[in-house]
Amino acid sequence: MTSSELKQAARYALKDNFFQKMLLMIVPLLLAIFSSRATNSSSINLQHQLNDANIDFSGNSDALSNVDWGLVLSIAIPIIAFAMITSFIVMIIATVFKTASMFNYLEIFRGEKEEINLSSDILRTFKENSFWKIVSLTVVTQLIMFLLFFIPVVGWAIAIYLGLSWSQATYVLYDKLQNNNYKGVWDVLNTSSQMMTGYKFKYFVFNLTFIGWYILGALFFGLPQIWTMPYTEMSMVAFYEARIEERL
Repeated sequence: MTSSELKQAARYALKDNFFQKMLLMIVPLLLAIFSSRATNSSSINLQHQLNDANIDFSGNSDALSNVDWGLVLSIAIPIIAFAMITSFIVMIIATVFKTASMFNYLEIFRGEKEEINLSSDILRTFKENSFWKIVSLTVVTQLIMFLLFFIPVVGWAIAIYLGLSWSQATYVLYDKLQNNNYKGVWDVLNTSSQMMTGYKFKYFVFNLTFIGWYILGALFFGLPQIWTMPYTEMSMVAFYEARIEERL
């Protein structure tokens, strides 16, 4: 299937009762916006704290040599640590809710779900014994990506490669749970990697076709994603379905 055919399949899956299908994504989207705002607030708070302590990094090299770095660290470390811990917790919660949305989207795309019950569908991962499996998958992948971030060039290249290889992990997890075939995080990641062998570049190019929408969301604080996110995410479901049916 071509990119346009995948997008057309996504639009078809969303065309009926779009508003409720959109609301299935509202919680992870709002959490992502909250996380972004919280990070910005932490940066502003850090700058204010440094200003109150009469610490200025805008001077010349002589002025910088007189900076009390012990004071700087005593101010910066608690704020940065709090921001990182908060962002991590919010990210985990957002991922759990987004995974619930993707599970619902898979069922909608496959024609297995016609009626949407927002209260139960949004919270389904808390009720179906999948919560800790999702958390484990998220922690493992994010920890690896975090560590690779500190290895310039090579680590970044590996992170991109793994990101493409593991891009289908959420959908793989759903199918393994449905088929009572869940064997742990690494089995999910390895299955996703095997699926993406020979398809990483195609998936990368497919994502690039949404670049304009991603930029639009970034420019307007994520608000346009209320309407665009269902379409992009359902398109990724279409890619997965086409892959497992050998139609790519």
